[in-house]
Amino acid sequence: YPDEYVILGAHLDAYDVATGGVDCGSGVSAVMEAARMLSVSGAKPERSIIFILFAAEEFGLLGSLKWIEDHPEKLDKISNVFNRDGGPMPYTDFYAPASLVKEYEKISEPLRELYPQYGFEVNELKPRNRPTQLGGNDASSFAVKGIPALQMHEWKDPMGYGFDYNEIWHTERDIYNKSIAEYQEQAAGAMALMVLGTANLKTQLPREEVYIVE
Repeated sequence: YPDEYVILGAHLDAYDVATGGVDCGSGVSAVMEAARMLSVSGAKPERSIIFILFAAEEFGLLGSLKWIEDHPEKLDKISNVFNRDGGPMPYTDFYAPASLVKEYEKISEPLRELYPQYGFEVNELKPRNRPTQLGGNDASSFAVKGIPALQMHEWKDPMGYGFDYNEIWHTERDIYNKSIAEYQEQAAGAMALMVLGTANLKTQLPREEVYIVE
């Protein structure tokens, strides 16, 4: 299905009082590493995977909104949008549409084997109302269009490195050494596995199992 898509993204810009090492360097670097791993793995996804580093997120999601404006023909063909913009934490769970819980359990098995110290759970998603307003990250630009934007969730500092997002958020303290290599490694692996697995599902994510049909 080369004309169906899974998107993996992060935003390239940052508040200029610092270097954006976490917000969103932790997203950009993990997305790039996931892309590298998939490119050298020999994987041949059934759907096209699009990697995007969005511009001007901090100024109002401008890059993701422009991408949507420029690609109206792709919107109905996007299975899911994965976006990393929540800090340098490892991923520990995912809520999947009911019909795909078993498939995502299989997809995430290698992640649990590689990183048993974090675990990874797959739970059943209950359909929710489609958002009507933009949120705080680029995934919301897609969600308001009814496009699935289901994210893996992060566990806050499980190994006790003392990271606090409130310490760095939009301040001069947001520098590269606040990212945590151990967590970033797991996050990149999780994204590579989940994006590839989503691309290889028999169907796109069923939108009626993600959003309540009005």
